[in-house]
Amino acid sequence: MNTGPIAHRYAKALLKYSTGSGELVYSQACVLVFRMQQYRQLADAVQKHPEISLERKLEILASALGEPVEAQLQRFVILVHEHKRMEYLERMLYSFIEQYRAMNAIMVGKLVTAAPVAGLKDRLQAVLSARTGVNVVLDEEVDPSVLGGFVLSIEDLRIDASVAGQFRLLRRELIDNNNRIV
Repeated sequence: MNTGPIAHRYAKALLKYSTGSGELVYSQACVLVFRMQQYRQLADAVQKHPEISLERKLEILASALGEPVEAQLQRFVILVHEHKRMEYLERMLYSFIEQYRAMNAIMVGKLVTAAPVAGLKDRLQAVLSARTGVNVVLDEEVDPSVLGGFVLSIEDLRIDASVAGQFRLLRRELIDNNNRIV
């Protein structure tokens, strides 16, 4: 069975249902998807074990969030459980996140630096938002292997302004030049 249309339809319903508190439902959905990907046992407990009661699953979700589940999201989970579609919950939430971002013109990217740089994320978000006309949200990550500079990834765009990237480029050029001589 193709699960894409199922997840898409339920996500579309959640998007329409959560109009009043959509931002809170969106933020909780983002946290839940992240936690489910990070901890597969959480995803398995919620999605794959019918012997676990609905109330217990809602408690598990609230525990993963660290706060009570928003009323619209809780009602959505109940609906999904009643329709015996819990195994698709993670995909539904992921599809909801994509649809919410498309509806609200949100573009998400990742900024990787060698060390924390104060203000770089905010400046890049402002410049990219002004250039693209959409709200750009960057997740920051520190990776010492970058050595210096930064690597910015947004959707299918990647800007590698890192020292490690420059070293890779220089190495490739030296190897190519050396192969031409021989």
